[in-house]
Amino acid sequence: MSAPCNGNNKLLFPFQHDPKSEEESTLHNQKLPQIGDTYIDPFQHVNSSASTKSVVKDYTMLHSQNPLQNMDVIEDLRAQSSSSSSRIVPSNFANMMAIQEACLRALIDPDQELSCRLWRQSPKALKNHYALDVEMACSRGHVPNINAPRNSQFNSLVQLIKNPVNQSMRLINVKGHVPALSADPIGSCFIQQKLDEATTGEIVMLYKEITPHILTLAANAFPTYVIQKLLEHGPTIYFRILIANLMGHVLDLSLHLYGCRVIQKAFEISDIDQQIEMATELDSNLFKCIYDQHANHAVQKCMECVQPQYIQFIYRRLCGKAKMLSTHPYGCHVVQKMLELCKDPQIMDRFITEILDCVRELSIDPYGNYVVQYIVQHGGPRHRQIIMLKFTRSIVQMSHQKHSSKVIEKCLIYGSYHDCKLLIDEILSAGGGQTADHLVGMIIHQYANCVVRQMIDVVNDCQFKVIVDVLRRNRDTLVMYAHGRQVIAQVKRLLNSMAPSPDSFGKTSSSSQFL
Repeated sequence: MSAPCNGNNKLLFPFQHDPKSEEESTLHNQKLPQIGDTYIDPFQHVNSSASTKSVVKDYTMLHSQNPLQNMDVIEDLRAQSSSSSSRIVPSNFANMMAIQEACLRALIDPDQELSCRLWRQSPKALKNHYALDVEMACSRGHVPNINAPRNSQFNSLVQLIKNPVNQSMRLINVKGHVPALSADPIGSCFIQQKLDEATTGEIVMLYKEITPHILTLAANAFPTYVIQKLLEHGPTIYFRILIANLMGHVLDLSLHLYGCRVIQKAFEISDIDQQIEMATELDSNLFKCIYDQHANHAVQKCMECVQPQYIQFIYRRLCGKAKMLSTHPYGCHVVQKMLELCKDPQIMDRFITEILDCVRELSIDPYGNYVVQYIVQHGGPRHRQIIMLKFTRSIVQMSHQKHSSKVIEKCLIYGSYHDCKLLIDEILSAGGGQTADHLVGMIIHQYANCVVRQMIDVVNDCQFKVIVDVLRRNRDTLVMYAHGRQVIAQVKRLLNSMAPSPDSFGKTSSSSQFL
């Protein structure tokens, strides 16, 4: 059970301030180190247990000695990742496309109230809010052009790849063009396909050509697919060197639409020392990561891949923030992942206690209800008993609400016999104890009917007879509603499955004699 998944609620930005100052402050515009800054040499012999810092050296000299071809494509990608002080004003067309892209993002944003408020404020505010999602970062004055002019040799190579006659082409045939090809949609697919049948020498060649440009390539769409596939292949020393070049930029890449995918893959395949180093970088601004639509996935992957005893510093920081995180569209995912994977009994007891203290409030929250459902389903009997007690005298009211009704359903599914009996008795006696005809209102309600249908599956014989009596007396009313007909059909199926025996009406319990 998880919250609406790629519901992507955004953090509020102070639009009332100067847009330029906002632009400077956003992580999207921060400069990543460029080609030639710092590079870990894959040619240098390194002990796999050695510190990654011991093999870092300046790449400028190596780059001048062994230049790659088609560097115009890499230069174009560099321009996308850098934040130059001299910015070009975007064209009207590019700006219109950015606003259109932002509108599309807003349509799929679960927080429609925020989207509507931004639209009423101004189209520019909407565009700026969704700027991290807009691949054309018009606010930076640069429209990415993945189809930048290439030399004739590169174009000929792409045509050879596209030609079905040349299916026998191998990765060795594109030596010297790997970074440029990985930025091309056709070239990216070609490299990914050929990786499955590549020799060790070809894989090493890919590492040697991609590693120097990893920071630039990891922040772009097509190269990220190549990098993720490449990390599944090759000698350990080479992917350790590639991951070592990501160190110091884990936070920046995690906040990036494409970079976060590379970081997640790095957590999956890296050794424990590199995993801890990456986790430490995320911890430097943990809550910014959790609240980000991309970086929250990196935090979850960190929890999945790193053994709990090595990242207790992350779990401890979440204690005291349970309610705040549970009511956030991305934070609720991280909370559920912590409940699943944290093994420290003291941390878990403190964290769950925080949730149980505000369980009623969380149950009606559009995101917090998923956290409560998770505890009901996967928690211990003591936790479920506490939740049931918190819900006392509020069951019927909660059953009529969109989010809390799902929590009541989970309580009926996973609660003990005693807990379910108390819950159902409260529902049946809500009308004052004289009659249970108030169930008719629940049966035809769009949310409460789900609670009634789940209740019918777990009631005891005495409670079942009360429900049957209500349905019989109010049949003419119920058949007018789709939900009422569904409940009647469900009860008929149950009666059909029972052995014929005298019922409370002095007849056999067959569906033909019921209703």
